[in-house]
Amino acid sequence: MANINKFIKDNVKNIGENIYITPEIPEKKLNNAIKSFKCEKFYESILAIYDDTLFGSAKEGIVFTGEKMIHHKYGEFIYSNIDKVEYIENTTIDNKGKEKKDEFIIIKTKNQISNKLVYGLSNINKKNFTQFLNKIISEFEEYKEENQLKEIADMPDELKIAYLKIIVNMTFIDDGQIDEKELSEIFVLMTKLEITNNSRFKIRVYIREISEENINPIEYLLDIIRNNSETSHHKSLMISLAKDLINVYFSTKDTRDKNFEFLNKNKNLFELSDEEIDLAYDTIKKDYEILNKNLDDDAIKKNAKELASKAAAAGVPLAAVYISGSVIGMSAAGITSGLATLGMGMGMSGGLAIIGLIGVVSYKGVKRLTGANELDKYKTRELMLKEIIKLSQKTTSLIIEDINLIIKQLNSVMSSQEDLKNENEDIIHLLIMRNAVNKKMQKEITLFQGALQKTDEKSNQCQNSASRLQCPKILNIERVKSLTDEPTKKPLYNLIVDNYEKKKKDIDNNEVFELKQDISTETLDEMGKIFKALGYFEVGNIVKSATSESINKIKGIFG
Repeated sequence: MANINKFIKDNVKNIGENIYITPEIPEKKLNNAIKSFKCEKFYESILAIYDDTLFGSAKEGIVFTGEKMIHHKYGEFIYSNIDKVEYIENTTIDNKGKEKKDEFIIIKTKNQISNKLVYGLSNINKKNFTQFLNKIISEFEEYKEENQLKEIADMPDELKIAYLKIIVNMTFIDDGQIDEKELSEIFVLMTKLEITNNSRFKIRVYIREISEENINPIEYLLDIIRNNSETSHHKSLMISLAKDLINVYFSTKDTRDKNFEFLNKNKNLFELSDEEIDLAYDTIKKDYEILNKNLDDDAIKKNAKELASKAAAAGVPLAAVYISGSVIGMSAAGITSGLATLGMGMGMSGGLAIIGLIGVVSYKGVKRLTGANELDKYKTRELMLKEIIKLSQKTTSLIIEDINLIIKQLNSVMSSQEDLKNENEDIIHLLIMRNAVNKKMQKEITLFQGALQKTDEKSNQCQNSASRLQCPKILNIERVKSLTDEPTKKPLYNLIVDNYEKKKKDIDNNEVFELKQDISTETLDEMGKIFKALGYFEVGNIVKSATSESINKIKGIFG
């Protein structure tokens, strides 16, 4: 049977303009509608909002859920209580012979109460709206509200286990084994899904025992996912699953092409179109660009817009792709939200003093022209890197916890073997079996230790990238000379310059000093503190340095 929530989300756009569908209802509109339509107790079930206001506040119009629609003036209409919906069109001619057409909708309920909707609905096609409501009351027998804002972390553990087992299957089917890189990524995903200790144990046993003979079929696991989730989440779950499969595959391979046999073979089981598969690939690609390239806030914003456009073309809400989180450890809201404008870290008086000094150049313009906002423009990437570090640290704790548990179980097995030997019983077969278990557990410990190392390496890499953001990529050597002019600061100059290398001259024939690649995190942290202590990024020092440099150039010309 078709699902009412899915039907409304798939078809409500056809009734007119200014329709916003969850999960892509702008937050301000959603909050205004929740308050205005008194939806506080069921706001998570809102499927769509028709905004009938002139300035887009969404305080008037219609709210749709799986059980009812609410009009800002005529109130609540429960679908199961609607008997009939009629479209009425009246045409009249005034004294001057001018034709006037009036349209309205009559909703008749089963208790014979009729409501004539004539107020508002200025951007609604009333014929389409009537057909839409009549399909709701004639083609559905069950009406229920479903949580539209739920992430996988909030779904049942049975679903999470099946979801993870499909990814385990992929890693095993690929080459007949699960290596430390793959296990590390599976643990990271378990951390993001907030899986319980008991469920993590089940996944660990499945990884230990998996073979061609006892692997769980994909169809069986997909049935578990569907039976433990609401229908309106099925598409999002499948796209998210495709995205996580691609991520684990790419994270453990050198390739980045789309020749991914497991996904290509099973995409029909996942019920995904080529456009939806492409969206999953693009999502991973964009996340990796943020992770591995030195993208500033503007570039990250551009990436998010391009991905949102791709999602819209595929008919999929962007937030749906991220219901398991992202490669970079953040939710869709954290990725797609607009970037706040950042100040210079100065007091109001200091900022005004600089503006007064420059005159016609604006406060923001000073930052752009002098480079004072160099750190500011990487704030989003810095935040994302910190999220990965936190996620990796949490994952590391889980892996250590599991290693300790396996060691404890191994010690127990070895102790029981000694007890059996001391009893001098005829237990050769039992000892052989326990020795086999012993070897398997030792192999498991080695695998988990490798996964721990890979997770730690990823955390360290992100920490290094985050620390690099505290240092200018291209060093203004004259500014550093000016700021370290005193004898006591000379060692600071040497430490900074030693970690930059001369590159080709720029268009003004000046030598360029670029931050070296192979710098330890500890050194980068120390340099970041030095730049901050020297005031390298402060506007006053930048302007002072630029002015001094210009004067020196003039002296050189007239020398």
